[in-house]
Amino acid sequence: MKSSTYKRKTRKPLRFAGLCTLTVALALGCSVARTSVTEKPFPVGDYQYTSYDGKGDKVVEGRISITSSEVRRIGSAEQTQLKGDWELKKVGPQEHIGMQEGKGDLIGSLDKGELYLNLNPNISDANVILQGKIEGQRFHGTWSFNGYAGAVSKGTFEARKQ
Repeated sequence: MKSSTYKRKTRKPLRFAGLCTLTVALALGCSVARTSVTEKPFPVGDYQYTSYDGKGDKVVEGRISITSSEVRRIGSAEQTQLKGDWELKKVGPQEHIGMQEGKGDLIGSLDKGELYLNLNPNISDANVILQGKIEGQRFHGTWSFNGYAGAVSKGTFEARKQ
């Protein structure tokens, strides 16, 4: 009789210790999952975008979002392919600015700090192209509206990460 009483007494502390360990492990697992932040690969994110004409007057303002960044090997060189979308509003009186008003998708590349974005990837003769450099949390450079004959109009742009 003593042995069964002894076993019962030793099982309760073991069960209690096991239950406490399980509770602590679950609590730590949940708190770690809530506090961990997944960093997006650079330059993925939303950017506040403004373009200017050759005189320095504003043409459009809005948002450019780079939603994916993937390193690809093209020949012997590695290049980062970019994809995303944009939503821009015309704020200036300029004409012949191309399709950089409204909403659309974009594709592009990033190579050695040089950024290239095509705001109209599904069009072959009326593309708005952004080319520039990345510096910290912004990229800036030139935009051009290109047709078959070449640049129809051009200017500068700046995009700051939000």
